[in-house]
Amino acid sequence: MAIEFFKNLSNDLTNLLENEEDYNVLIEVGQMPNCQIFKVHSIILNSRCFYLREKLSKTFYNEKNIKEIHAPNISITIFEIVIKYIYGGIVLFNKVDASTILDLLIAANEFGLEELRNAAQTQLVENHASWIRRNFTKVYRISFENDNFKDLQKFCNNIIAKHPSIIFDSEDFVNISEGALVSLLKLDNLNMDEGKLWDQVIRWGIAQNPDLDSNITQWSNTDFLTLKTTLKNCMPYIRYFQIPGEDVMDRLYPYQQIFESNLWKDIMSKLAAPNIAVNSIILPPRIISNDVLPSRNSAVSSGNDTSATSSETDTIDLNLSAQSKQIINMRENASKWNLSYMPFNGIYELTKVLCKNTTLTSLNLNGSDLGTGGGKLLADALCKNNMLTHLNLDDTKLTSEGGKSLAYALYNNTTLTYLDLSDNDLGSEVGKTLADALCKNSTLKDLVLKSNKLGSKGGKALADALCKNSTLKNLNLSWNKLGVKALANALCKNSTLKDLDLSSNNLGSEGGKALSDALCKNSTLKDLNLNSNNLRSEGGKALTDALCKNSTLKDLDLSSNNLRSEGGKALTDALCKNSTLTSLNLCRNELGSEGGKALADALCKNTALTLLDLSSNKLGSEGGKALADALCKNSTLTSLNLRSNDLGSEGGKALANAICKNTALTLLNLSLNNLKPEGGKALADALCKNNTLKVLNLKECDLESEGGISLANALCKNITLTSLDIAKNNLKSEAGKALVDALCKNTTLTRLTVRDNFIDFELKSNNQNMEIL
Repeated sequence: MAIEFFKNLSNDLTNLLENEEDYNVLIEVGQMPNCQIFKVHSIILNSRCFYLREKLSKTFYNEKNIKEIHAPNISITIFEIVIKYIYGGIVLFNKVDASTILDLLIAANEFGLEELRNAAQTQLVENHASWIRRNFTKVYRISFENDNFKDLQKFCNNIIAKHPSIIFDSEDFVNISEGALVSLLKLDNLNMDEGKLWDQVIRWGIAQNPDLDSNITQWSNTDFLTLKTTLKNCMPYIRYFQIPGEDVMDRLYPYQQIFESNLWKDIMSKLAAPNIAVNSIILPPRIISNDVLPSRNSAVSSGNDTSATSSETDTIDLNLSAQSKQIINMRENASKWNLSYMPFNGIYELTKVLCKNTTLTSLNLNGSDLGTGGGKLLADALCKNNMLTHLNLDDTKLTSEGGKSLAYALYNNTTLTYLDLSDNDLGSEVGKTLADALCKNSTLKDLVLKSNKLGSKGGKALADALCKNSTLKNLNLSWNKLGVKALANALCKNSTLKDLDLSSNNLGSEGGKALSDALCKNSTLKDLNLNSNNLRSEGGKALTDALCKNSTLKDLDLSSNNLRSEGGKALTDALCKNSTLTSLNLCRNELGSEGGKALADALCKNTALTLLDLSSNKLGSEGGKALADALCKNSTLTSLNLRSNDLGSEGGKALANAICKNTALTLLNLSLNNLKPEGGKALADALCKNNTLKVLNLKECDLESEGGISLANALCKNITLTSLDIAKNNLKSEAGKALVDALCKNTTLTRLTVRDNFIDFELKSNNQNMEIL
């Protein structure tokens, strides 16, 4: 029998990549100033990636016996995922967002990494369906750029089959590829009138030939031949014989010259005598549904639950199609409308209603098509409406003109308190206009401007506005490439902002220092998100000084900032002195065992922190042991995330001993830590003694059946645990049987995750509230 040891092999090769030993290839990715050099090994690249092998074969060694490759068109983030996959065969899809996975899909295909490409497609389709719908046109276009994206093509076509307006009514329809259009025409379940479909095919064909006169009566025989050639692969899939007679004359007759003579003869024959036999192939009619198209259950970003049924009277939750006017008028008295993914043709009717409506307070247009003119129409309505308080315009294709119009509307509107303009690429000029509006608006409290390419100019304008605005409390400026110095200066003067999100702005260590100075003076900010800003240890050290002086900040996110052990040690000093911070996220910072030990010392003294995330920091067993000792002394921490830290069985045993003594911790995440059966047994024993822990995550910890049986036995005795995740632990039938017995006795557990094990029967519980995954 063959025994496979792939995990250790993966770890060893990944360590080779991270240690950069004996490298002989330098790969520079990205463009200045955002570029990075990866030190890698030709023997690995040659054996794992055909694309890089080809590159290397055409590259000569320099005087230091090193080959250098430049890849300016791939981002640092994407290449880091790709190279870690090439070395270790592991991709942490749960650590990246859908946009990154789409970019990864494109890169994997370019690199010829079939396994990675297929996995990325699967992740998008199975776990990010709502994001695909929000960014549908972009995803659809990309899916048909390459025949290797079949799964994504199929998923997109299934959406279009049910909601054809999402693509056929969009401005970008004429830009889709011929292959994409043909794939749609082949769909038997395309929910669209055949005559209207013909109109769209003609529209697409004409758009491919911009020299054609807009007046068909002026066309020559050559012009008709040009259109016929363009549509030759589309025409076989039109159901001509399903088009009513009057539509044949109105829609098809003007273009009779593009038809083959026999086909046109058969169409005319059928029109005159429907029962006559013809030689042309008659395709079956499409399956058309007359039902109102359902929404995709996209909740309003304010957090309100807007998932309503058609029978409710206080919420509208419909995705408008051609019946937009009827639907809006029918439910005009609703107070919350979820109109996500509404096509452009419904905006006009909507804005007319908004000018008169006196009941609507929350409107979600997430993913809708405001397009050219839609933003201005909505802005005009906001100047007249005096009831709307929440408006979500995330990813609505706002033009700069629409963005400016909405900004001007904020001068006059006196009721709006929440506005989400995320993912609209508004640019710095619209940012400046919004900043001017904020100087005069006195009602807006929440403003989301994520992913709008505001740049340093837009950031500076908003900073000036914050010095004057006295009502805004929550501001999201993530993913905008901002200049932070002006914003830092604004925080010294602003006295109302409580929540600020500056994540993914590449602020760097200098940005960290500027914000540190501001936090020493600011006395109102409570929540600050600096995730993914490359602050490095210098920025971390600077923030340390601020935390020693600041007395209002409660939540701080410093994840993915490359702080390393030096930054972790510096934060330790701050935590010993700070008495207000309650939540700290330090995941993915490569703190190492030394950084972990330092933070453990701080936990022995800190009395305020309740939530701490140290996932993916390479703490190792030594760091785990140090944190375990700290938990024996700390009495305030309630949530600790140690996911993916290579704690090993020794670290697991130490933490098990700690939770026997700790009386405060309610959530502990130890997933992806190769605890082994020994660690699982120790934790099981601890659960028999602990009476405070409610949530325990042991996913992918190599517990095996031995560890699983021990945990099952513990569930018979434990009376506090409500959620346990033991997925992907190589549990077999004997562990499953033990869990069956445990579920008959346990009365407190409400969620048990056991998926991806080798239990070959279904687990059931007498507890009706139990959810088994």
